[in-house]
Amino acid sequence: MRVLLLFLTAVIMGGCSPATGDDTEAKEAARAWADAYFNCDYNDAAQYATPESRKWLEYAATNTTEEELQRLNDAGGATVSTNDGFEAANDTLRQVTVTVSNALIADGQGLSAPAANEVVCRVTVVRREGRWMVRMEGLPQSGMQSRD
Repeated sequence: MRVLLLFLTAVIMGGCSPATGDDTEAKEAARAWADAYFNCDYNDAAQYATPESRKWLEYAATNTTEEELQRLNDAGGATVSTNDGFEAANDTLRQVTVTVSNALIADGQGLSAPAANEVVCRVTVVRREGRWMVRMEGLPQSGMQSRD
């Protein structure tokens, strides 16, 4: 009886924590998407995004100017890193925090602001058909909170 109880406890506890392979795959999908997105390679970003995210990628692409692309290229492009943990995690969802240097980001008056030193964004990654993909519900914005 005691062995059965220990076995059941181990199974339940193991089921509560996400698989390490899934964590790595989710972070890699978020990193690859962010690297493509923040370097204005929207076609490549679409490979890592859900189909319903395409409208946001198209919006970003149609509102990115040649001048902004040149500024991004002159700055050496955007560089991306991911955090170690997750804001939220379950079987089919992860929220990955990405840090981007030299990013063009959405602001309140248009799509792109001048290249920023560092931007921190939360990226929602969902598991669909055995694959992790970024789910965009708008354009990425810096995670900094307003003081209003």
